[in-house]
Amino acid sequence: MKTLQEQPAPTPKVDERGYMTEPSTWTPDVAETLAKEQSLGKLTDDQWKVIVHMRQYYLEFGIVPPVRKLSRETSFSLRQMKKMFPNGLAEGVCKIAGLPRDAIKPSFLYP
Repeated sequence: MKTLQEQPAPTPKVDERGYMTEPSTWTPDVAETLAKEQSLGKLTDDQWKVIVHMRQYYLEFGIVPPVRKLSRETSFSLRQMKKMFPNGLAEGVCKIAGLPRDAIKPSFLYP
């Protein structure tokens, strides 16, 4: 019998661009799997802070927060977030947080 640690990593359903098609199936294990696909390795506490904030905002409002709001509320500068997520906020954080592509509004200026 396999222990929990020996279970294979979950494989989320994603669209052709890599965004989850069923955000309700997101779990922290799914986030770790998606982070590994982006060559980020194990997520740090700082990365989790951004991911969790982004996800909570999406669940409350149905969209991602504007960059300045995200920066202010997480206490990370855009430069710091770019270091944490080299693929950018839309291609990095949003995908790892399990958010659909249509949650990102062009006016939010996600790099």
